[in-house]
Amino acid sequence: MFRKFVYGLAALLVVGAVTVLYLSMNPDVAQRLFLKPGAPFDVASAPPAPDYKRPESWASLPNMEDPADTLIPGSGYEDGQADAQVDVFFIHPTTYYSKDGWNAAYDEGGETRELLEAGVLRFQASTFNGDARIYAPRYRQATLYSFMGEGEDEQKALAFAYEDVARAFRYFIETYNQGRPFILAAHSQGSLHGMRLLQERIAGTPLANRMVAAYLVGYSIPEDMGRDDLRPCKEAYSTGCYLNWNSISAEADRNGWTQSNKIWLNGEMTTMAGHRLTCVNPLTGTKDGKAGAEKNLGGLPFAEADSQMPELIPSVSDAACESGVLIVNPDEDRGDFSYGVFDGDFHIYDYNLFYANIRQDIRTRIGAFWKR
Repeated sequence: MFRKFVYGLAALLVVGAVTVLYLSMNPDVAQRLFLKPGAPFDVASAPPAPDYKRPESWASLPNMEDPADTLIPGSGYEDGQADAQVDVFFIHPTTYYSKDGWNAAYDEGGETRELLEAGVLRFQASTFNGDARIYAPRYRQATLYSFMGEGEDEQKALAFAYEDVARAFRYFIETYNQGRPFILAAHSQGSLHGMRLLQERIAGTPLANRMVAAYLVGYSIPEDMGRDDLRPCKEAYSTGCYLNWNSISAEADRNGWTQSNKIWLNGEMTTMAGHRLTCVNPLTGTKDGKAGAEKNLGGLPFAEADSQMPELIPSVSDAACESGVLIVNPDEDRGDFSYGVFDGDFHIYDYNLFYANIRQDIRTRIGAFWKR
């Protein structure tokens, strides 16, 4: 009996090893197996829509105590939202990785909510709280697999998520903003929706004159969006323009960012192939810029949800735009910026690595906007 048990266990281990090897050699199969929802996209089965008249449909509001109000110990930063003369509309990245459905409930709980509130709001949206009032809508975000597959279901899920973002932006403009200057800001999935919002709801309208800048970070944002009035920011004092950077090591694969990623262009979903990727260096605020680590005013490592925020770490990484991507080299002896990094892609640290410089960049562009 014991011998049968041992043989059976050995067989399971062999099967497991072969399975792991097969999946590692065939990542598309692994993605479908572990991440792709089992049923086709169906609007009828989608979760209820958020009502943006209700505060609970927003992850952050200026008059609501929320993680975007977070300040960094020892930084001297202050929450200036009460007196700020500029608003920011912040679109959060993907925090929903489930295969249970193509789109998350806007009030999804569990890990999805924790990643949004304890992660994204504290370490990304909070960069704006010194100089702008933060409005961050909850929306029925598309699941992570929507960016991996190439079928109609994936496009439908992303379009469905965008419609929530567009409704939230309309409510923001009509109810909250009241004619003030504003910043459009986002990361990852949020930047895809922000790209479309910029083309469909802002460019060519009176809103364009009120937009300080668009921080469409951590996504494939082309230098040319097919309009003369939509251009990347060339200088640190440029306004009415957009910024993007994608942080990777020199050895990392760039094809996802420069070739295969989905983008919104000329009224349809397409890919980056044939388009030049935008890189505005967050250490200099300039397009295609380069700077040593001494220019880094402070990066911000992640911290557990229930722990105190860490302090800023100056000179933690250099940054150089190279063929559209931002080449970084974090000094691991000065802080842990390795968690969640795969094959040299520092995607989740796009804001963290340059936290203090982004905060300064926001202030600089707002000042330039008022002078303009």
